[in-house]
Amino acid sequence: MAGESASHIILFITTVLLASSVSAVTFVTIQKMTIDLKFRGKAISEYLATDFEIINDPSIIPQTDGKYIFYIKNTGNTIIPFTNETITVLINGSVVQFTTNVYSLKPGDVGEIMVYDNLSSGDHRITLILHNGLSKSLDFKV
Repeated sequence: MAGESASHIILFITTVLLASSVSAVTFVTIQKMTIDLKFRGKAISEYLATDFEIINDPSIIPQTDGKYIFYIKNTGNTIIPFTNETITVLINGSVVQFTTNVYSLKPGDVGEIMVYDNLSSGDHRITLILHNGLSKSLDFKV
């Protein structure tokens, strides 16, 4: 009888330890998932609140001193960092050098991107890619 009680106590203690271990692993997993979802939610929220448009007339692109000027309007709800480190500019699929007239665009503001490239006459495409992956394109003629 005493041996039977001892084995029941050992099984009970083992079961409690096993259950607490499973509970701890589940708690840690749920905690990590919560943190990850919070981070992803913030990134998606920022992506959805960010928007812009290239507002040039595609048939008349201003040109001054060998640089083409493209006007970018922030149509989203967040400030867009507007520097060479946060924007990539492609013309006809190739990365090009550019400068900007401001460091950030507040919602509703218009900024300029000056592209230094020797474009032949004809049809071209400019694509702007922001730091968060949002991109817009404009087909234009020179």
